[in-house]
Amino acid sequence: MSATQTDTGCDVTERIEALAADLTGRGFIAHVMRADEQVRVHVVNRSVAQLSETVYAAPAADGLWWLWWSWADRIAPVSDIETAAFKIAYVLTPTS
Repeated sequence: MSATQTDTGCDVTERIEALAADLTGRGFIAHVMRADEQVRVHVVNRSVAQLSETVYAAPAADGLWWLWWSWADRIAPVSDIETAAFKIAYVLTPTS
């Protein structure tokens, strides 16, 4: 299995791009970034630019691929873009 192919057959780049598209549709700025073999998405709240995060995909110790916060906590399985986008949007949306 290559560094960009997950255990479920998902292409990591396609999943990160799908996450960026979902977050853009929710009103965030989302840029896909590539460095070495890793693909990340940088997400910024349009109204409060200080609310931003960089999310990446990587396998966990058991070999299953997840989307991760920058502080290395799991967000959702790489195949579950909708759940990941919801959680990221929740964290990056200020409370009233």
